[in-house]
Amino acid sequence: MREFRPPAKPSFVRTVLVVLVAVAALVPTVLIVRLATGLSQASYEIGDGSLVVRSGDVTWGDRAVRLADVTETRVVLLRGGQRTGGTALSGYCAGHFRYDEIGEVWQATTCARRALVVRTRDPNTPILVLTPPEPEAFQAALAQGRAMTVTLPPPDKGPLTLVALVSVPLALGAAAMLAALVLLGPRRMRYLVGDGFLEVRTLFGRKRIALAGRHARPHAPKRIWRVAGAAMPGYYTGLYRDEGRNVRVYATDLEHGVLVEGESRVIVSPEHVEFFLAALRDEGAVVDPPTPG
Repeated sequence: MREFRPPAKPSFVRTVLVVLVAVAALVPTVLIVRLATGLSQASYEIGDGSLVVRSGDVTWGDRAVRLADVTETRVVLLRGGQRTGGTALSGYCAGHFRYDEIGEVWQATTCARRALVVRTRDPNTPILVLTPPEPEAFQAALAQGRAMTVTLPPPDKGPLTLVALVSVPLALGAAAMLAALVLLGPRRMRYLVGDGFLEVRTLFGRKRIALAGRHARPHAPKRIWRVAGAAMPGYYTGLYRDEGRNVRVYATDLEHGVLVEGESRVIVSPEHVEFFLAALRDEGAVVDPPTPG
């Protein structure tokens, strides 16, 4: 069988597309994995004249305040909570939140409504919101500077882990497939002519077309658009509409193609059109002149 290849057309747009796809797939994947694996139990520790709040989240870290800087502690019922930059899971809320009656806060809590608010005179320390099991007892320990450690229940990462197990392989697989399509697709595309058939090979499959009784001619589509498949500079595959009719396209160049017509229509783009048409004629196709205009 005689082999013909399409012209390889380097494309800056394809390269940029691969980078964007990689970033779009990897960023949420990294975030999901980090959330699923990077969370531990939040805790509060009073000792050595300070309060240390550990969020248990590598993103939101810890907060430490000197007890001498504490100006107010108050047990409240939280209302109108809104996450502005944090992690919110069932029974676990950490990071930056906003409440109607308090304003902007930093918290590491169980998401319970009954909470302890801690304010300090340090302008660089945000208002802290805590949810110890016994807020009044913890409030008294703060006032007295008495050592106390409270560890909150672990976050429920079950739904997040399930999302990670499902979405991460899908996202990485889709990104890898698209990157392979964009980078390797044009190089792997080829046309084989012989034994009365035209065989088109692409990265993910092949199509055989019987040539007996078919017509072939040079063809440069004037108005063509994609219905389903790939359409990017230097790589076109799938179902398209051309001249008001469906056509299958396997090409890297739509300006110098070949249209093979019969029961179905196929557009290919061999690098050497004249030799390709001669090979089709030898295998039983009727070669027509190009359409005028």
